[in-house]
Amino acid sequence: MMKVGNKIKGMRVEKGLTTLTMAEKLGISEPTYRRYEADKSFPDLIMIDKIAKILEKNFIDLLPSECFVQNNSEQKGGVVVNLGTINNLSEKLIDQYEKRINEKDDIIKELKETIAALKSN
Repeated sequence: MMKVGNKIKGMRVEKGLTTLTMAEKLGISEPTYRRYEADKSFPDLIMIDKIAKILEKNFIDLLPSECFVQNNSEQKGGVVVNLGTINNLSEKLIDQYEKRINEKDDIIKELKETIAALKSN
């Protein structure tokens, strides 16, 4: 079973890109990108799509191999994505966005309090 990190690393090396170049193109830190390749962190679906575009690959090529099952029915062996895995990834993405929204709300609250304090001085 090939994991996402191994796939990304292999495709990056094949394309002749450094981890720093990938990180810069993705707008993330190099340590974050390296965690993806080491399978210590899993990129969300949006990040997988960005990585795929940089590597000039199909989004599906970067997904873990266990996401797919062979469908030998009338579709002549087409590949079908395991919806359970996609749902888990979607839930993770939603959690990440909810966390970011909460962080944004906290920052806005702090800024409003700071502005109010400055106005009263």
